[in-house]
Amino acid sequence: MSRNSKTLAAQQLKLVMECRRSGKTDAQWCIENGIRPATFYNWVSRLRKRGCDIPESNWNELKLPARHQDVVLLDVIPKPSALVVNDEQSEPVSSNSMLLEINSARLTIPNGTDSSLLTQVILAMRGSLC
Repeated sequence: MSRNSKTLAAQQLKLVMECRRSGKTDAQWCIENGIRPATFYNWVSRLRKRGCDIPESNWNELKLPARHQDVVLLDVIPKPSALVVNDEQSEPVSSNSMLLEINSARLTIPNGTDSSLLTQVILAMRGSLC
C-alpha cells in the first residue's frame, strides 16, 4: 500500500478485520502488509467512532516466553597464590579468605562475608582510589 494513497472506510474495515482474524499481533500483521501501525490504529479509532464493531486486539492472548534468570553459584575459591600480586610484600592468606588488591590498597575477605557489605566496601575502595 503506498504511503500517499487514500483508503476508503470500507477497505479499512476489511483490512482491520483481516488483521484481527489473522491470529497475529497488529504490529506483525501491519509490517507484513506494508501498513504503518499508527495508520492502522487511526483506522480502528475512526471506524469505532462510526459505530463499527471492531474486535479487540489479540496481543494479550499471545503466549509470551516467561522471563528466566540464571543463578550462578560460585563455590570455588581461588588459591591464595593467584590472588597475591607481590609475594614479598603480601601477608599470607588463609584458605578461608581471599585477598583483594586495588592499586596499593589490600583487603583480606573472610569466606561468608555478607555480599552487600562486600559490595559497599569495594565501591568505597574504588571511589577513594580513582
